[in-house]
Amino acid sequence: MAENMRVVVVYLILATTMVTGARAELLREVPQPDVATKVRIELKAEGKFRVQSAPETAPAKDKHEPRPLALKVESRYLFLERVLDQVEGRPARVGRKVLQAVSVVKGEVRPFETSIRPEVMMIITEPKGAGYESFSPGGPLNRSELELVQGPGDPMSFWGLFSTKEVKVGDTWTVADEVARSLSGYDSLVQNQLEVTLKSLDEAQAELTIKGQVRGSALGGDGAMGLIGSAVFDRKANQVKRLRVDRAEIRQPGPVETGLDMQSTLTIDREPVAIPAELSDSAVGALPKLAQLGSELLIFTSPDGTYTFLHDRAWHLASDDIRQVVFKKLDRGDVVAQCNLVVGPNAGKGRHQDVTEFREDVKKALGVRFVSILGAGEVEGAPAGNYRYKVAVQGREGELGLVWYYYLVASPAGDQLLVTFTLGQAKSETFGEADQQLIGRLEWTGKPRR
Repeated sequence: MAENMRVVVVYLILATTMVTGARAELLREVPQPDVATKVRIELKAEGKFRVQSAPETAPAKDKHEPRPLALKVESRYLFLERVLDQVEGRPARVGRKVLQAVSVVKGEVRPFETSIRPEVMMIITEPKGAGYESFSPGGPLNRSELELVQGPGDPMSFWGLFSTKEVKVGDTWTVADEVARSLSGYDSLVQNQLEVTLKSLDEAQAELTIKGQVRGSALGGDGAMGLIGSAVFDRKANQVKRLRVDRAEIRQPGPVETGLDMQSTLTIDREPVAIPAELSDSAVGALPKLAQLGSELLIFTSPDGTYTFLHDRAWHLASDDIRQVVFKKLDRGDVVAQCNLVVGPNAGKGRHQDVTEFREDVKKALGVRFVSILGAGEVEGAPAGNYRYKVAVQGREGELGLVWYYYLVASPAGDQLLVTFTLGQAKSETFGEADQQLIGRLEWTGKPRR
């Protein structure tokens, strides 16, 4: 009798499962503001990176295709998350207490490791434009920290994995563009052919397969990525609890990054946990929003540690060494301006180069490209930046009208920076006072120059 009863129970369970799998269901993520989630995002990538080829104007002897170099990257972003705001059933703002954020790069490059500083381990993430923006109430992030906490696979996009209609086992649909951008890491899309298929469904969970191609660009570098993977949706928690995708990407070099030919695996695991003190009602009530207090600004510290400045996120570091740092300002992947910061000679304590001599040096450096000086004079900024002198110049490079903003910046100890902003004349109006904003935030640390 007992054996027969067990058979009946098993039969009923199987029957329920088959019925559940056969009928159409509406699956969707539901934000849970009264609970917290522990999230682990891991990326393991291996392949080649390609440096930019010599320009067309380079001598023939320099026109060769550089050999691709081996690259291996492993990153982990582990945090506790709570939904702070939602709009139309989607998370609109989340608070994250970072437990670990680290990236290790190896290969035919000098190995290096980046991690997040303790003082900025509270992170707020909000939708902005076509993606997400992260910042810390603890202070400005640097670019490396931003890349750690604003990488691919942000769970805020997971609502877009699901169809807006009821689905049954075997149904296939295209994911929202927001998911394609998030899983690929592209900041703009050309084509989204990433599809999800409902593989299985029961009362406890749904299993999804993910497959397709995404074409787009990251920081102006065009790329194509094939993705194949799976996800498990917890129907009790109304939350994707695990997602894994294998990614194969070929990306062309862009204005600030090398080209890539990479194979990678992106894994996201989530589980409900108790709300930590840092994300309690009283704690999150005091957290700022992105637009407040200049929270979106990033901080840059020179390689020798002698100066630092805040800059907006459109400025991207192109190269840095002990003598020269180069930034490029991007707008939708296009370079609109370049900033070179070059270490100058020490002028002696409390001194700087004579400004008349500086203006003449500028004219000599430009040569036939010089047209006229638009203006010159001292500019204001943070007191720790000490002396700042600007020369604005109009010029030409062939048929192209250009504008240069030259700065002489000096510390109390007489250390000098020669800073040059270069932009097309047509961009000068939209560029506005971006140069003075950056230079005005420059501060000397007091560390002696080596």
